[in-house]
Amino acid sequence: MGRRRRGDEVDPASDGTADAERRERQSSLRRLLRDQFPDRNRDKLLPVLHLLQHEHGYLPEWALQVVGWHLRVPASEIYGAATSYSELHLDPPRLRNIVVCTGLACWQAGGDDLLNAARRRPGHGDEFDVTTTACAFMCGLAPAVRISGKWHGRMDAARLASSIENAHA
Repeated sequence: MGRRRRGDEVDPASDGTADAERRERQSSLRRLLRDQFPDRNRDKLLPVLHLLQHEHGYLPEWALQVVGWHLRVPASEIYGAATSYSELHLDPPRLRNIVVCTGLACWQAGGDDLLNAARRRPGHGDEFDVTTTACAFMCGLAPAVRISGKWHGRMDAARLASSIENAHA
């Protein structure tokens, strides 16, 4: 989008508020990155992406652009890193979600049963997204399930149903 010139039409309903909000979000993120990652090294890419994931619950496109500017990393590299790790998400999360760990320890401890139970839970329609992660790194607490952002270990089908009900309430 180029600069406006005299005579260009302007949408009277647009007062620039959205642009101002976008610029403020970008400026705020730039300040945060300068404070927490002042050295601007590309080896800080994953820590920065984890920070964004924690702050926003996903990786907004506008924030990935700011990260690219700050770390001097091309968009293709940022996208590659963001899509290589199951804990990083490019889309905003639904309000309620269930993530079942399918790592070896969780799977052998009953993760497959939990995944099937989560997928066939009655009466909740599409309120919950059911997804998997290759490993939640909670092997000592297998099987592990994340419900609406909180991890639960040593889960079984009865506790899963109860936890879903509690999250639903």
